[in-house]
Amino acid sequence: MKDKKKFVFSGEPQRVDAFLAMQLDGYSRVLVKEFIKKGAVLVNGVPCRPSLLLAEGDTVEIVIDKPKSSAKKLDGMIIYEDKHILVINKPDGLLVHPLSPSWENNPDAVFAGEETLASILISCRPEIAEAGVSRTGIVHRLDRETSGLMVVAKTCEAQDSLLEQFQNRQVEKLYNCVSCGEIKEDLGRIDVPIGRMAGQKIKASPIGRESLTEYKVVERKNGYTLVELTPKTGRTNQLRVHMSWLGYPVLGDWLYGGEKASRLMLHARQLKFSHPFRNRTTEFEAPWPENFAGEWARVSKSRPARKKTVKK
Repeated sequence: MKDKKKFVFSGEPQRVDAFLAMQLDGYSRVLVKEFIKKGAVLVNGVPCRPSLLLAEGDTVEIVIDKPKSSAKKLDGMIIYEDKHILVINKPDGLLVHPLSPSWENNPDAVFAGEETLASILISCRPEIAEAGVSRTGIVHRLDRETSGLMVVAKTCEAQDSLLEQFQNRQVEKLYNCVSCGEIKEDLGRIDVPIGRMAGQKIKASPIGRESLTEYKVVERKNGYTLVELTPKTGRTNQLRVHMSWLGYPVLGDWLYGGEKASRLMLHARQLKFSHPFRNRTTEFEAPWPENFAGEWARVSKSRPARKKTVKK
């Protein structure tokens, strides 16, 4: 599906990106530049650069291509669905929503860059946005590299209920993680504030926000630990930062000191919350993806004993 908008420029010379940002309600200049880079903006029928200066009478056209995501792509993620909520098992590598906040006020923004969960939902469940549900029903997020359970609201009432539960820390989440190194204690609590310092990545900091994670060792093997993590707060990158601070970074977490792996070894396995309209606790579980199970099998495999060299 293509949505076309056309304008005729008049006035003193002006950059095309600035002009379009003024003409299009809800489009930031950054978002306009993304469309220009994709070749979706034509001046007098020709693709242009963001810095092109418009002259009197120039015709500016923006063509927004809204590709239909395959329904099978969403169907393959669905764990549960009713008329109020959608529970999915997000694969690793899928961004939840565009990095630019423009998409929250302008759904077209999700089509400016790579495919995200937001663009899949808009394509395959348009009724969510049509019902007036903000952020296409997304009430929480997982990192791009993290797989596992997410709940999506399909109605405004469900969204209000779920947001309140997340804000009041009434939603219970359990993750599986493979850490580098064998953790000594079977159980533990990581009560360390984290935050983003100016121009830096998110990290443990005494001036950060309160962050609490509980952990339980499931298995130690071959220099790695399979762990259950229960976040009691919901800070960005919390589990990755906390495991790195503890000295046992998540396997595959290049950002926080983990060893190289085929994927980030962090999976949101269980999710428990109160169903917005059934007044009872609802619990879901998502088994490990094949690439998670395969990576754990690889690193936990017993290494063959080294043969002693006998000097003759």
